Amino acid sequence: MFWHYTNGQHIDAIFESGRLIPHAPNWAPTGEPAVWFSTNDIWEPSANCAFQRPSTRHRLLGTREMTDLLCDGLFRISVRSTVGVVTWNQYCDQMGLAFRNVEACRRVAAIEGSHPGRWLACLREVPAKDWLRVERWYGNQWGVIEGMEEIVPGWSPTAFELQAAG
Repeated sequence: MFWHYTNGQHIDAIFESGRLIPHAPNWAPTGEPAVWFSTNDIWEPSANCAFQRPSTRHRLLGTREMTDLLCDGLFRISVRSTVGVVTWNQYCDQMGLAFRNVEACRRVAAIEGSHPGRWLACLREVPAKDWLRVERWYGNQWGVIEGMEEIVPGWSPTAFELQAAG
């Protein structure tokens, strides 16, 4: 199972649109927009919020706890394996990314406690009909958000139950 990790500052827009929308990664200026996933079952450190001092260009990455507190909670969405993902290495190769950008991303990921080997990219939108689970972090564990059919257009609890069981 793989997850799209996000925070409360973005979840309302995701729910309103009923889809995960691809975005161009900052570290890959020539790369195509993608929806990013992680195979990390606990939390993806690269999804932590970042803080930048106004007086410098120095960027500080927050922790999971800081992101939870300052960004209105932590959320994750799992999707069907059939959405069509590529590994981080495949993405970098397909996009012809500069070695310098790829290595910089790898170094920053290591500092953050992440690993690009856990990252997957989907080069298209992922509509709610392809979501399997939507969960929120409750301080010490993940829990399924109840009432998704009222929150997300196109969410079907029957489809979710069938996909989760099969």
